[in-house]
Amino acid sequence: IEDAVPKIQEKMKESFNSRYYNAFRMLFIETKSEEEVAHYMGYKTNEKNRKAGYKQIKNLKDMFRKKIIDILSNEDIIY
Repeated sequence: IEDAVPKIQEKMKESFNSRYYNAFRMLFIETKSEEEVAHYMGYKTNEKNRKAGYKQIKNLKDMFRKKIIDILSNEDIIY
């Protein structure tokens, strides 16, 4: 599995533009907080007592997870 991580990162880099790829790295590789990623992406909130970009970050995470599942199911990453 450790050998698969760089391959997955490379496939993600090919799949997304640099801004989304950097958000992916921040969330899943560097384990930055959602607030830090929202700040990097420039997300704001209009709602009181809500984190900036909470909905956008949730959608980003879902998009990244779906892409990783797609990569793992369609590519020969693990072997």
